[in-house]
Amino acid sequence: MALHGFTGRGCDFDFISNLIGGVWRCPDMPGHGPDPHLDCSPEASIRFIENEIFQADYDALKSIKVLLGYSMGARAAMQHVLTNTSAWDAVILISPQPGIENKYERISRNEQDTILENRILREGVRKFVEFWQQTDLIKSQDKIASELRLVMQTARYEHTSQGLATSLREFGQGRCPNLWPKVKDLTLPTLIITGSEDTLYTEIAQNIIKINTSMHKEVRPQLAIIEDAGHAPHLERPEITATKIREFIEQIDR
Repeated sequence: MALHGFTGRGCDFDFISNLIGGVWRCPDMPGHGPDPHLDCSPEASIRFIENEIFQADYDALKSIKVLLGYSMGARAAMQHVLTNTSAWDAVILISPQPGIENKYERISRNEQDTILENRILREGVRKFVEFWQQTDLIKSQDKIASELRLVMQTARYEHTSQGLATSLREFGQGRCPNLWPKVKDLTLPTLIITGSEDTLYTEIAQNIIKINTSMHKEVRPQLAIIEDAGHAPHLERPEITATKIREFIEQIDR
């Protein structure tokens, strides 16, 4: 199962999932898509994943079960695997952020997200998406192949203002649980992927591995840094990212 980031769609994974191989379930996350779930709370996000597992009948699968999450989706993925470890054989986290530890930084982030939420409701989806894609963190998606970017853009315009605003309000970084204290409990085989140009999230990934390795030396998470990529390496450099994911899955499936 693959979980997209904020303003993304499940179809973002169509191209890379074909490169990786296997069967992937790629749903629109709560708050996203033309008919979104409007309960976007952390608890609801876990229930959403559980429901997707049930619908896909994962228990009947004979192959390994992998949960992949990107950015916001990585936040949801971490929440699920830390409470439902037995549901998965491995987890892949692309540009993850376990949480905001400092309470004042959490307050500041909530205030920033409230401004963005109001902007979505005031300006509408199209203008907000165009603004969002020009922010420093997201702008590297200009590297995405033009034909893929066009498909993604069309899918993003199908969001609703209420859905995106609710996602920010209920599942923004400042409102989700701080998972840093639980990073040490991540015992599944784990691959973390970041872009070399996204230095902030690469440092976060290195810290996750450092904390986890100090507790579980035999279960060291792997880190793949994709060159010439920013926050969304699976979209910006899908071929090399798919190769890293495929190699990781092959290790687990031996």
